Amino acid sequence: MVRTVAGRLVRSGRVGLLPAAYNPPTVAHLALAHAAQRTFGLDQVVYVLAEAMPHKRVERPGFQERLQWLSALAKDQPRRAAAACGPGLVIEMVQAFRGEFGPACDIFVISGRDAAERYASWDYGTGMPFAEQLRHFRLVVAARDGEYRVDAGHEGRILLFRIDPRSGEASSTAVREAVRKGAGWREHVPPAIRDAVGEAYGGSMP
Repeated sequence: MVRTVAGRLVRSGRVGLLPAAYNPPTVAHLALAHAAQRTFGLDQVVYVLAEAMPHKRVERPGFQERLQWLSALAKDQPRRAAAACGPGLVIEMVQAFRGEFGPACDIFVISGRDAAERYASWDYGTGMPFAEQLRHFRLVVAARDGEYRVDAGHEGRILLFRIDPRSGEASSTAVREAVRKGAGWREHVPPAIRDAVGEAYGGSMP
């Protein structure tokens, strides 16, 4: 279920998973990874791209192209890795990676406020409730367009941190729109993948 494309997954210590659609990766993703790693003493951050995301569908760029971008970013930074994962729910990703890391790893899931609110409010049907999921990982949440409110009972399992506001406001949606309009966007995308991103979207995104 897990396919590592850059870096080598650690077998002990604190590991942060940063799942996203990466459509495209932005400097905000890197800011999340950097700040979480520094704040919580993470030994490694893994950029995770799910093959099937429950909340959105990306027609293009394709899965493999976005995975190549993550590989380039992981190779460009210390203590990072990039991996593909079959399932798209966070708890499913955690369980898949647990099989790779082993029991000696403490897993953190890194997110912005908007993603954390989606995780908490998602209808999991007959699956594991969110409160029970938090027994398997800690969710670390950065303020983006507002603070995340930690519900009673989740203290210690949901932790808050801050990112550099200069890069934290970049978004994949804004980059796609700027490319389409021919507006400035390059400063919002990591240098290692700027040319590839520009070529992939080419101003033709709907």
